Formats: sequence, structure tokens, C-alpha cells
Amino acid sequence: MVLAPLPGRTSVSVSLLVGVGSRSEPKRLAGVSHFLEHIVFKGTRRYPDSRTVSEAVEGVGGILNASTDKEMTVFWARVPAPRLELAVDVLCDLVFSPLIQTEEVEKERKVVLEELGMYLDQPGELVQMAFDHLVWGDHPLARDPSGTRGSLAHIGAQELSSYRQANYRGNRLVVVVSGALDPEVALGLIADRLEPLLGAAETPPSPAPDREPPKPPEPGLAVRIRRRRGEQTHLIMGCRCSSYLAPDRWALDILDTTLGDGMSSRLFMELRERQGLAYDVHSFTSRHRDTGAMGIYVATQPEQAGTAIAAALREFRKLALEPLPQGDLERTKAQMEGRLLLQTESAGALSEFLGQQLLLTGSILSPDEVIQNIRAVTAEEVQAVAAGLLDQGGWRLAAVGPGAGQDAYAEAAATALGV
Repeated sequence: MVLAPLPGRTSVSVSLLVGVGSRSEPKRLAGVSHFLEHIVFKGTRRYPDSRTVSEAVEGVGGILNASTDKEMTVFWARVPAPRLELAVDVLCDLVFSPLIQTEEVEKERKVVLEELGMYLDQPGELVQMAFDHLVWGDHPLARDPSGTRGSLAHIGAQELSSYRQANYRGNRLVVVVSGALDPEVALGLIADRLEPLLGAAETPPSPAPDREPPKPPEPGLAVRIRRRRGEQTHLIMGCRCSSYLAPDRWALDILDTTLGDGMSSRLFMELRERQGLAYDVHSFTSRHRDTGAMGIYVATQPEQAGTAIAAALREFRKLALEPLPQGDLERTKAQMEGRLLLQTESAGALSEFLGQQLLLTGSILSPDEVIQNIRAVTAEEVQAVAAGLLDQGGWRLAAVGPGAGQDAYAEAAATALGV
């Protein structure tokens, strides 16, 4: 459990993070973690239907929600500070006492399929799915947490109940309370509610075990194009990177921020401001406990796709060939520090920041400790990370929309990467 009092606030945020997500699912039941996240809101032991669940929190002006990722599922509520006990009660009932009734499962299956259809209608989501499949192959990391139409058909009330019982355990649970709270009161509320359900925790929290690690990537450049009508071609190009536990993670964060985070990033300045190739261009990292992926996203006119691919990858290659000028490095560090401090002013964001660290890494670094790690990174370390990514091979390029063929995109990428 993590308690984070924030003086001067009038609200409190409670998060229950469970260390299971789409990565731990069998292929036949892909999407079961996300489906379970949905179905618990349909009724619990104390709150027997969806309206009672939602009105319990919304009726006092609060917010109740949840999300599923590849390594965890998060349930959270934000309420006025005097309603802390209510938030704890509702969240604990959602996670540990859901009803999971067959009739509600069948109705909610339609909702989950509609959500999946919404994502499949969005080319930005579709290109991310295509990129993940290129990067991870047949590994569960390639799957979207929403599952597939085929896998969702196999998931019924029994599968959801069995999956919850097997994975929603005390050693996979982190509870975070932040905001306007009295630590002793919050600790007592959580203990009173959870100890009868879980008993005393004997081991540190940890995510559910994986069935297998991802295989090493095949060498060379791989391209996948999905033809789709539209005004733009959506592109993601990238490769595997290190995990969130790796020693070079701070240098990778600086690389990602410099390359494509915000309007002052190199990608934004070159592709949008100088060349007018894109409205939306950015970079990202998706990291897990033993691996990760780094990517560059660009949405552009079909006739400009090859030019955009080359321009984006040239910006990445520059970071591998030349160390960051000291002024650029210091500005990037200041940007990252400032964003972290602004982020952790919010009770909800602070809960996420603390809870994810404890669940996924087994420890917590304070914002000041994170800043110290960022400040310690040198320009040579950032360059070394970029050079390692450039030299590793295994680069992947996914495209969704109209435009040129695979050979043209592959040629543009290979030339820019120097491979």
C-alpha cells in the first residue's frame, strides 16, 4: 500500500492496480483481462447492478473508471475527501466481489465488440496494432488488450470468474491513496476492507508470470501495409528497445523526448514546421519488464509518405551519429523535470506514478530521485542508446491508408537508416 498525502487538496484518489494484463492471457482467451475490467462494473455483492455502482460514486460528484494494459489492470476513483470510505468500499467490491452473471456477460460482450470496432475504425489505432504484430510476432505482446472477435466469442461467465480467481491475488495488488487524506485513517480503511478478503500480504506485489519471453527479432527491415481509403497514410516505424528496468532507461527517455515529444522536438520542427509534411508527428516508447519498443508515428498525405519516412528516420539517425549539443541536452532535461513536477501535482496522476512503479518494478523512486537520474545522463549516453537501436537491425515499418507499395516504403526507410 502507498499513501501520498497532498496538503491543500479537497479530493482524494484511490487506485487498485492488479498485476495482470493481456500479456499473461492464453491466445484462446485474448482480451479476457479487458473483458473482466468491463464486467465487474455490471454489479457486485454490495452494489448489485451497473446503475448502483456508478451512482454510488457519481452521486457524490466523484469519478469512477478503469483501464487494462499489457501488464496490469487499474481501477480508480476520485471523490471529495470526506467520501474516502465510499471510494474504498466500491473499488474493493469491484475487484473482489463482482457478481459476473451470465446474462450481463452476454450483454457486455456486445459493448466490448463495439469498443473493438471503434478502434478498428481508427487508422491511428490500426497502424499501432500492425506495428505491434511486426515487432512481436506471435508473442502475446503483439495482441491488443481488447482481444479479437474470435477470442471474445470464447469468453463467458465461467472463464471470467476463473480468470479473476486465478489472477486477482494479494501478491499482485497495489493500493494507492493520494490527495487530502489522514494516513492513519486511510490505512485503517484499507486494512479493514482488504484483510478479510486477502489476509496479510506475505510477498511483495508482482505482475502475473508470463508464459514465455519474446523471441529475438528477425534481422533486417520488415514492412507491412494495410490498404485503406482515406485522406492520409498513417505510419509507424521503429524497433525493439530496452525495458523499464534497464540501466539505460533514463537515456532512452531523453532520446525519446528530444526526438518526438512536443512542439520543440526534432521531429515536430523538421517534419511539421520546416517541411509541412504532417500535422501529427511524434515518437514513443512502449516498455515492459524485460523488453520494449520505440516508434515514430507520422500521419501524412499519401504522396508524401516516402518523403516523411525518410525525413523522420534521418532525424533519428542524426542522434545516433552526433552527441546532443549541451544546450539541447539541458533543455530536454528541464522539460522532463518540469513535466514530472506538474504531473505529480494531480492526486490521480501521482497515484498512477507511484502505483505503477511499485507493481511493475517492486520499488518506488520519488520525483526527486527520478530527476536526479535524468540529470546524471550525458550526451554520450544518449548517443550510445540511439546508435545501439540503429545498429541492432530488426527495424519495422507499418502503414495504414492509401499510398505507394511496400518496396517504395522499404527503400525510403533503408536509405535513411543507412542499412
